[in-house]
Amino acid sequence: MIEKKLEGQIWHVTLNRPEKHNAFDAAMIASLGEALQSIPAEARLVLITGNGKSFCAGADINYMRAQAGYSEEQNRDDAKKLSAMFEFIYELPVPTVTYAQGNIFGGGLGILAACDIAIASDNARFCFSEVKMGIIPAVISPYILRKTTNAFAKRYFLSAEVFDAQVALRSGLIAEIVSESNANETVDRLCQSLMSAGQQAQRSAKRLMHAYENFEPMSRDQLIHELAKLRSTEDAQTRMKTFLEKSKK
Repeated sequence: MIEKKLEGQIWHVTLNRPEKHNAFDAAMIASLGEALQSIPAEARLVLITGNGKSFCAGADINYMRAQAGYSEEQNRDDAKKLSAMFEFIYELPVPTVTYAQGNIFGGGLGILAACDIAIASDNARFCFSEVKMGIIPAVISPYILRKTTNAFAKRYFLSAEVFDAQVALRSGLIAEIVSESNANETVDRLCQSLMSAGQQAQRSAKRLMHAYENFEPMSRDQLIHELAKLRSTEDAQTRMKTFLEKSKK
């Protein structure tokens, strides 16, 4: 259901229900949440992918049938667990990357948007399908709206139209489009670039960006404090020295 492994300081988390297009149910939500909370200390980044033709086609049909029979209290509890899964991704202090192919529908878009950087295949298809079922993309909306505009969300939240990778790129949902044949090379290159950067600096940068995204921008004094704190670290001083030495040549 969920595969996880540490490989070269990358914590690989893979959705593994290819026969169901990696659609999630209650068990998969719990398993993904557990994988995200059990990252080894030595991991420098998290890479989320999906086995098979599709990254994630949203919620499993049988899971949705079960929800239809839930009481309001049961649905509230279920929604809390789903919301927590996306929050686990968003709040991770290390960089998070996802590569998505095939169908990325409903909650699958929540995973993609909660990650820092999303790359998609040129055959990817996206859809906020919720309104077709009489519901809304409620718990994924904060992550979608942090990356896109209200104008984009109004069209695709309300119409449930399927859109392609070019539209996703223009909206800000994804950072790059690649062919499936070049996907591994592109993702590997990005991951190596991320792991070559200063870890403390990355964590601080994520705090800074999250503050702005959550309408709680850091004050000038807080920004000064963050920069001064980082400049005094051994890692930053070593990196600056190396950079300056190279610039002399």
